[in-house]
Amino acid sequence: MKASNYNYIIYQNNQSYWYNGLEHTYFKLPKDLGLKIERLLTDKERIEFIPKVLKDKLSASGFIVPDNTDELSIIRKRYCDSVNKKNYLLIILPTLDCNFKCWYCIQNHIPSRMSKSTMENVMTHIKYMIDVQNIESLQIEWFGGEPLMYLKQIIKPICEFAQKECEKKGVKYSATATSNGYFIFPKNIPLIQKLGMTRFHITLDGPKQNHDKVKYQKGCDSAFDHVLNNINQLLSNTKAVNILLRINYTDENLNYEIVDQINHHITMANRGRITITPKKVWQEKVRKDRYKDIGELLNLFEQSGYNTIRLDVITNFVPCYASRKYYNAINFNGDVIKCTACNDLYENKTHGIIQNDGSISWNMDFIRKYEVKSFENKRCLQCKQLPICMGVCPRDNEYVNACKFDGMDINLEDSMVNYIDSMCK
Repeated sequence: MKASNYNYIIYQNNQSYWYNGLEHTYFKLPKDLGLKIERLLTDKERIEFIPKVLKDKLSASGFIVPDNTDELSIIRKRYCDSVNKKNYLLIILPTLDCNFKCWYCIQNHIPSRMSKSTMENVMTHIKYMIDVQNIESLQIEWFGGEPLMYLKQIIKPICEFAQKECEKKGVKYSATATSNGYFIFPKNIPLIQKLGMTRFHITLDGPKQNHDKVKYQKGCDSAFDHVLNNINQLLSNTKAVNILLRINYTDENLNYEIVDQINHHITMANRGRITITPKKVWQEKVRKDRYKDIGELLNLFEQSGYNTIRLDVITNFVPCYASRKYYNAINFNGDVIKCTACNDLYENKTHGIIQNDGSISWNMDFIRKYEVKSFENKRCLQCKQLPICMGVCPRDNEYVNACKFDGMDINLEDSMVNYIDSMCK
């Protein structure tokens, strides 16, 4: 047996924290015991003297592996398996328009709306993926712009069609949305349920006073209050819906008072269906020391009954959803793209076209860059962080020689300690 190449052993607070990046397993031990075990792992011959119960646990958790194990081959296989899974994620943008105009948003809010003919093409494509490509599941993610501006006109007919076609072939169906939450009016909740929508990704821009400066609309006194009231009503009147609540932070708005402000609107019974994830606004400079403040913020949210994301790493061996074979995004004008976070949405050239039979005809120069394994380079292959990172954005692979963790306010070891402590309470 030998030690895994992807072990993290961290000593803090008189404890040893163990995390294996390949299997995403973890535990913690008193520091003195951790030091003894770590010394044994440095010598393959000494590993054999580890007590059987502990040795079996270390082996089952991936911290030690057989001598002939090629962990890079395991990573490559898991990458291929994940990329080729027939779980189809289809992002649809009914519009690039939005009722808010956030200063940091990468989207150009073009007045736009998906036409009836494009909607029909989308439905033909969905049927093709079910009947011809034999997908195992279909997740429609509504994106924009603000997709719920056209809940009844566009989302409803496409979701109803997809539900019917999936039911015919026994394909698992779900619908989700990335939304600012403004249009989740109580009157729309029955339709949201009917369409099988199970998750909403909604963003707050810090505490109320900050959020309302970023997001505002005529006739709405407080977008912060309005959106949180909508969320609470949605959760109170549904059973299957969950919320991913992203909190965009800057140096100016990273403030603990947001916890009490959210608690004021969300009843205790509904908090367990909300997951909190803080994200740095991309224009902000990276500050690794900021993670301590974020960790304390997450502690306060957990104490209030919410779920949190403490360790923001890759767990499915795919660096980006755009790398997946069974993933596409359809813009309001019918153009098929891969990335919704770049200029592909606005370029005056065709990337992919839905054919009459529902298949997609790609511009090969465009699609080829998303098929590249961005981790197949010397730097990534020698890096301990490989299985929890899987390389840079595939779109930028040929231009970028950097680690994506460099652009995040994350001290990896501190966040692992924070995560393990929260899971081992």
